[in-house]
Amino acid sequence: MSYKNERFYKDILTNEQFFLAVKDKKIIKHSHNGKDLFCFWTRESLAKEYLENLNVDYDKIKTMDIDRFATYELDDMFDDEDEALVNVTKDIEGHEIRIVDAINELMSDLDRIRIREFVQDIAKTDTVYGLTKKGYKQFMVVYDENDNFEQSHFVPVWSLSQRADKVAKEDFETFELIDVEGEVFSEWLDELRDDNRYVAIDVKPGVIGTIVSAQKLANELTI
Repeated sequence: MSYKNERFYKDILTNEQFFLAVKDKKIIKHSHNGKDLFCFWTRESLAKEYLENLNVDYDKIKTMDIDRFATYELDDMFDDEDEALVNVTKDIEGHEIRIVDAINELMSDLDRIRIREFVQDIAKTDTVYGLTKKGYKQFMVVYDENDNFEQSHFVPVWSLSQRADKVAKEDFETFELIDVEGEVFSEWLDELRDDNRYVAIDVKPGVIGTIVSAQKLANELTI
């Protein structure tokens, strides 16, 4: 089942976050159609409305970044068959979803959106930002030492200087930020593609976000 046309789905695509409530480190559940389902909300106001109107005892409402959740928490917290009720309130029944399927679909759509926006930004500015070390003039490959997947070695690139500067300062203090023209980046991307490398597009602080193969990005680039 696809959730693409539902309002909650579009909310998460736009805001890249959702909310849940916890009590004693456990996610609040709601009884629905004879099942106890985890509760997610796309707006904090909806979470508060549900919790307060139904007098639900809880410790706090947590804001979940969709990238961090999908990357670091989804597999540990939920099984494939686990379900949730999204945006339930006292008066609204909410949407029943299979959590893993819904998050995977969301992340696939976010990847497509981010690739498109990255390509559009470069077409406008003809500039790509990346990391290097003193004495080098090419974007550097970085890696996540806690991850053994192919994607753990990647080249982070950004289309906006403010975003690049923020992540560089927070996560890559030993690197320098440089920029190149779109045509130069396109040539480098061909080399990365030939080496079966991955590219991290406009990642957020914490180095979370969209990581795709250089081949996939090269197919979309219009330079």
